[in-house]
Amino acid sequence: MNDNRQPTDDLIRGLASQAGRRSSLSFRFSIVLPVALAFSILAATGVVVMIAGPRSDLMQILPTWTFLFKVIGMVLVAVGGFQLVWTVVQPGQVPRTVIFLAPALAFLLIGALFDRSGFPLLGVHTYSVLNCAGTIIMASIPALAAILSAMRAGTPTRLSQAGAIAGFLAGSVGGLAYTIACLNDGAAFVAVWYSIAIACVTALGALIGPKLLRW
Repeated sequence: MNDNRQPTDDLIRGLASQAGRRSSLSFRFSIVLPVALAFSILAATGVVVMIAGPRSDLMQILPTWTFLFKVIGMVLVAVGGFQLVWTVVQPGQVPRTVIFLAPALAFLLIGALFDRSGFPLLGVHTYSVLNCAGTIIMASIPALAAILSAMRAGTPTRLSQAGAIAGFLAGSVGGLAYTIACLNDGAAFVAVWYSIAIACVTALGALIGPKLLRW
């Protein structure tokens, strides 16, 4: 009878140990991720200031809808990205991508469709698109490194997907930081080119994620 109970006792202890480990990892990740996100915002802002500098009329445009549209849009994207990162590091949890990103997508799409600013889709200068995408991508690199490092405190299993989601969140942080320098206030410009820059960082995350997240 004792022999029959031994495997059961071992199984119970193993399950309890695994549950305790997951709880410990979840608690640690709940601390590490916000710290990484705060660092990411500061680092991305620093990169934007070094590369482009804040626009000269920043204080005047802060309360305007054209500026607020960029900020609100990027905050919504970042919130969705944060939720995806939180989910993907937990084994057995499926990221609800459509639900998490629906508010951001709806906001940017409606803004682009009803854009009456008169600003051109390609920006006010011939190099606007390259400046926008390039600066957002560069500003996202420190954020991507920080977020991937934080995700190692969790237990991601689909590493390419986890890397892509890390890149998505990092790209949204880069986009948010770039709003202080962006001279193109058209909602359509923001919806299209910011999104393309974020997609590039997402692809970069998917590429390097498996290498950096491997257990």
